[in-house]
Amino acid sequence: MKLAFLHKSLFLIGLMMSQVALAQNDKHYPEFSWDKVPVAFHFGKKGDLLTKSEAKFIAEHSNFTVLEKAHGFPKYKHSEESIAADAKVLKDLNPDMKVVFYWNAFLDYSMYKAHEDYQTKSEWWLKTKTGELDLKDGKLKRYDLSNLELRDWWSDIAKDNLDNENVDGVFFDALVQVTNPGNKKLWGAEKYDAIQQGLKDLIKETRAKIGDDKLIVYNGIRSTPVRNSENDFPDFTDAIMIEHFGYFNSKTKESMLKDIQEMEKAGKSGKIVVFKTWPENAWVNKKFMAKSEKEKEKISKEHLTFALASFLAGAQKHSYISYNWGYRLSMGSLLWYPEFDKPLGKPLNEMQVNGWILTRNYEHASIWVDLENKKATIDWKKQS
Repeated sequence: MKLAFLHKSLFLIGLMMSQVALAQNDKHYPEFSWDKVPVAFHFGKKGDLLTKSEAKFIAEHSNFTVLEKAHGFPKYKHSEESIAADAKVLKDLNPDMKVVFYWNAFLDYSMYKAHEDYQTKSEWWLKTKTGELDLKDGKLKRYDLSNLELRDWWSDIAKDNLDNENVDGVFFDALVQVTNPGNKKLWGAEKYDAIQQGLKDLIKETRAKIGDDKLIVYNGIRSTPVRNSENDFPDFTDAIMIEHFGYFNSKTKESMLKDIQEMEKAGKSGKIVVFKTWPENAWVNKKFMAKSEKEKEKISKEHLTFALASFLAGAQKHSYISYNWGYRLSMGSLLWYPEFDKPLGKPLNEMQVNGWILTRNYEHASIWVDLENKKATIDWKKQS
């Protein structure tokens, strides 16, 4: 009994010391609390800007939001304009909200005003080792990140949009597409290495331009055999998205455990972590998407416990869960679950790993996860 008390006391002392150390570097982070499950939003709304009720819901339920490409499209032709408009709306409703501007680090999307500049610079277009354009899905041009002028242009766009007082950070997307080892065959080994260095340089150069009080969020970590399975981009960044926990190519028990451990590792290093997890379905599943909204909600509720317990098993200070079936507002982004409103409290211990079983205790909840069989329980303690 005394030994258990000692272990708990040492853990809490260590936790407090680490939080004091991290607090020196997280002044520009969203304010974090363990009172309830920390939730992040990441979406673009199709067709128009947020309604008053939608904006109010988001502002009341989180203080960390990424606004995606094509937000407000087609009413708003350019994402720079629509993101800026709704960033102001959200900040007016919740001054503590951190709003992040989506700006893909590798793919040229036509819904940005910046696309018009890129179209005139053929020397910035990434080509294969045979000289052909490297196009995603035969359509989207890719950025040649080994080109200094391209990186200077990209980081200028980031700075211009973050100069807006309502925009708090930039979201670097598609990093795992850059780092995919299969690209060596496509680009050649020398070009592959130059682009990997270019990506690191882009992050450093962007940080130099935007300053230390703005957030750099990157996507990210996918713990699969052919993808980035380590936190390889810690320098000059603040936040990481773990994008596909439990779905797509991250369904194996090995991948899921690695994702949770990477969240734990990144969190302990002082990073914000957005843990993107799925209700066993996504927008690419046509049968699921054909169901009614009520059916989709029911299915999502059925799968929430495993997703949430897995997140809580490894969550650290500044960790957030994102749980829906896509990146549009209509894809479950405005669903809310009773579990998100239950008292949680601070973690009382570190995640315990026994084979594929994970356990952890919070002040008001006990977590049990079986990764091998994708089962979980959360024992919410009764409040007096």
